[in-house]
Amino acid sequence: MNFVKDHTLFLFPFPVLSRRSVTILAALLLLGAMAALTGCESDDCVNCVNLPPPVVPTGVHSISGDGSVLVQWYDISYHPYDGQYNANVERYFIYWRFYQDGDENDPGRTFEYLGEVAWNENFDPNSGLHWFEDTGAVNGERYEYAVAAVNADGLESALSYELVTDAPLPHSAAPVVLYDRDGGFPERSMFDFSLLEDGNNQGGTGFQADIQVFFQNGVPYVETVRSGVSIQDFGAFISGQGELVFEGVSWAPAEGYSSTGVLELITGHIYVLELNEGSDGLHYAKFGVLSVGSEVVEIIWAYQTISGLPELSVPSDGDRFTQPGPSIVSY
Repeated sequence: MNFVKDHTLFLFPFPVLSRRSVTILAALLLLGAMAALTGCESDDCVNCVNLPPPVVPTGVHSISGDGSVLVQWYDISYHPYDGQYNANVERYFIYWRFYQDGDENDPGRTFEYLGEVAWNENFDPNSGLHWFEDTGAVNGERYEYAVAAVNADGLESALSYELVTDAPLPHSAAPVVLYDRDGGFPERSMFDFSLLEDGNNQGGTGFQADIQVFFQNGVPYVETVRSGVSIQDFGAFISGQGELVFEGVSWAPAEGYSSTGVLELITGHIYVLELNEGSDGLHYAKFGVLSVGSEVVEIIWAYQTISGLPELSVPSDGDRFTQPGPSIVSY
């Protein structure tokens, strides 16, 4: 279960926190609790024991979605590691902020409460990862996330140390079919990433496509159509079940683009594009080939709306857990 707060609203009792203030607040709460119990009798010391703040969550990372961001982190398990309730970690708080390049150099930057996940919710035992989906994220905005652990006394850990930034981006809600340029549907052989991002159909008149599909001796190819478009074959990304792993390419490279702009289309391969959109600047996109038929190619795609940002991470349906690592972080 996710408890979500809208990005534009701020609710008591969760204040705006910085990484430094979270640590200080936790320490003050602990000292206050200890001071209140200084009069305990030595034979009643069991009532004098207070829980320390939890350890800091680790392995925090994110996956871009279309109008959403998936935040993941490793489960924290204290002795006796039996998968049962432990007062040392009762839940996790997720925090967010808008991000700009260079913000990571400001240790006093502040975060706002976004939501929470209970110790036994949103958890995959195979990967050891918890997750929280920020469904209030907007395509074209950049965000930073952090996670804190909370114990049964309400004490929070410091915010997670990883720099986790993300920018959700539009991608195909369903596969797109492209036809042979020299076949029966030449107007459906072309593709314009920025138009598709705006919800328009490819093909027709009045637009200049980025790429076009054609067949030669039964073999499908893609070619760039206009100047300012560069393309490269990033290779095969296929799961053990033979399915395309679209999130396998999460970042567009600065180099390695084809000098001819013509590449063979291969099932299971992902292709990355650099698109000069004129006054809108440089954008990046990718598409993966799902299948190849007779004079037809089926693809899925993603387009980064933020100018100059090469991030292209989009999760495949049903595949949330992508980061390798230990199943459980134990203490």
